[in-house]
Amino acid sequence: MVIVFVLNKRRIKMTNKKSQQRPGLRDVIAGETKICLLDETRQDFYYRGYSIKELAQKATFEDVIYILLFDDDPLEERLSLQSQLFLHRDAIVNTLRTQNRNAHPMDILATLIRTFGNEVYSLDATEDQESVEKFALSLTFDVGYLAGIMKRWYERRRPLIMPEIYDSVAKNILYQMKGRKPDEFEEHLMDLALILYAEHEFNASTFAVRLAASAHTDIFSAIVCGIGTLRGSRHGGANENAMRIMLEIKNPENVRKYVNRFLKTPGARLPGFGHAVYTQGDPRVPIIKPWVKELSERKRDTRWYEIALALEEYMAERAKEKNRGIPANIDLWTAPLYYLLGIPIPFYTPLFASARIAGWCAHYLEVRHNPKVPILRPRAQYIGPQPRPFLS
Repeated sequence: MVIVFVLNKRRIKMTNKKSQQRPGLRDVIAGETKICLLDETRQDFYYRGYSIKELAQKATFEDVIYILLFDDDPLEERLSLQSQLFLHRDAIVNTLRTQNRNAHPMDILATLIRTFGNEVYSLDATEDQESVEKFALSLTFDVGYLAGIMKRWYERRRPLIMPEIYDSVAKNILYQMKGRKPDEFEEHLMDLALILYAEHEFNASTFAVRLAASAHTDIFSAIVCGIGTLRGSRHGGANENAMRIMLEIKNPENVRKYVNRFLKTPGARLPGFGHAVYTQGDPRVPIIKPWVKELSERKRDTRWYEIALALEEYMAERAKEKNRGIPANIDLWTAPLYYLLGIPIPFYTPLFASARIAGWCAHYLEVRHNPKVPILRPRAQYIGPQPRPFLS
């Protein structure tokens, strides 16, 4: 008889039955949150009650930061972001100079976040809620700026930190990435991508942040946990791989042949398709898709849009034949968006982090100063050898 503990309506009881195992913890409720609601029945999701469809039309990423962190109406009070990055310029630059340029940008980003934390978070630093909120507010602005600095460093361009800093996260990212001030349309598209990626309930990286917060680690260490998780190809690296596949396909006429060959490999997962929660379709896709088309037309380069569209249509056709849908997700469409904006492929995931930092910080604040949240400590179903003597 195996004795296990199962959670049932906040009460723990003993049972001699095997716990119902769900691969990847699918549909397992692992906690409570006021931050994000995913509602597949309405093909929508909400940041503290605000529909993502409405936010995409009316809000800026700075509004979304304020909603996620502080739950205030963005139309009544605008957020004035205060960066602490310039106060620690020398430490950031010196750390970059010691790094290996062959390292993945996400690894460098994690190192810079930890350097930043070491500069502002001493052993005797206070962990009161107000102090932590100030760190969170700075991080939501600075991660995108650090991503841009890293791009310049990879290309050996100087100065590493531009003398001008804007109050728009999207503008700062594009200014650093492109080396020039973006136009309003480019800024809007980057802002939209940041809004759509800002938060998504208990995804893998956010759950990693919540786990760290439940242990009462500092906010910088928790964010490094999120970055490390997001780095994985099954999570943040999906749009990087989606774009690489589009480059291999080269034109829409090659889509069917490429997909058929690709999916012959056992266990193959086509980047940009499928989702752990959405089975009927990612609600972010119809929001971003028309903008990718317009950007393509403005750039007079519709090839990548057409390839993404052909991929989406053929995967839908295959799904209909097999009576099993694998709809496209947002990563399929941000891949050509970033490509046409001139963002190097290795920096797609740092851009993801530049958006999701808002959600990470919101979840950290929700957990860290809530005395009702215990340290997250699930149990495992043991499948190894039974107890046995050790014979020397």
